[in-house]
Amino acid sequence: MLSRRAFLTSSLAALSIPTWASALPIEANGELFISAFSKSKTAHYIGAFGSNGQLRWSMPLAERAHAPVVHPTHSVVGAVARRPGFYIDFFNPLSGEAIKRITPLSDHHFYGHAVFSNDGLQLITQENHYPTGQGKIVIRRWPDGEVLNEYSSGGIGPHESVLMDDDILVIANGGLRTHPDNDREIMNLDTMAPNVTYLSLKDGTLKNQARHTNTLHKLSIRHLDVNASGVVALGFQYQGELWEDVPLVALSSLHSNQLDYLDMPEHVRARFKQYCGSVCFDKSGETLAISTPRGGLVAYWDVPSKTFLGVDNCRDVCGLVATTRKHEFVLTSGTGKQLISQPRQYQTTQINQLAEVHWDNHLRRIDLDI
Repeated sequence: MLSRRAFLTSSLAALSIPTWASALPIEANGELFISAFSKSKTAHYIGAFGSNGQLRWSMPLAERAHAPVVHPTHSVVGAVARRPGFYIDFFNPLSGEAIKRITPLSDHHFYGHAVFSNDGLQLITQENHYPTGQGKIVIRRWPDGEVLNEYSSGGIGPHESVLMDDDILVIANGGLRTHPDNDREIMNLDTMAPNVTYLSLKDGTLKNQARHTNTLHKLSIRHLDVNASGVVALGFQYQGELWEDVPLVALSSLHSNQLDYLDMPEHVRARFKQYCGSVCFDKSGETLAISTPRGGLVAYWDVPSKTFLGVDNCRDVCGLVATTRKHEFVLTSGTGKQLISQPRQYQTTQINQLAEVHWDNHLRRIDLDI
């Protein structure tokens, strides 16, 4: 009988899928950045650019995607459809070959995000059972897509999840109940109960959960990241009025049921327009970056001291990912810009701007240290 790792290796070998380390072109200079993008309201793609900002490859998509999902070891990239999403399309980005399409469970839809397990043997998706509004975490075997487990997400609207380790999945349950027939209508605005849930992938056990007080029940928890020390950063999207003074960023941990809200200057908080986009720690885990496309900025915090560092201004900026260097990020915007930011040096450099490209919400980097 094949071991789980041997199953993955033999299956991907049969599909002629090389590892990232063996297949990446020398001219990539050790880095490739993956994002969905559009060129018009009907022309949608997923692609990658190198350290000079030039596109290395791109592939057309049937519809606009939200976030890419990158296999940890082999040359596989997936494009997750925007909420309410009904597909994840996987490609070999080096050959352009379409590998597989994954669809949600019956009467479910995706939320725009997915993640591979650290060993690449499982694909983890967040799904909405829209007849009941129950949030689901679905674990599929990769690459055949067989459903192995189906767990409750611990709430409604599990938008994004990240791995804390091989066992613990951290889930941003946004709290918004919606139906794909009218996905922008919030069906439970008065009873929203967003939370961050720590879930065991072994058996679906809820290890911890933290939520707002009742006065902040409209503060949807949507995006998150975790650093090597186990600190989880959360970005919120408020469903109340623009003029209301609510926190927009918090830290969380496996061992506390309290959220630790981060301060920022009021004029910066107001510019967020109650909307956080991407959430990202740098390589060291000491610098936190959170984007707001509505506000046209990325804000930064020092994590150990929980102090605000400053902002980078960029119209329609949302894509955000750490580089291989400490305290450094790559940013992308809907205007086609790609920037490198070193917030502790107060330095931002434009790498490139692709005039016809409108980068989508989320950006990923291929780990080349494989």
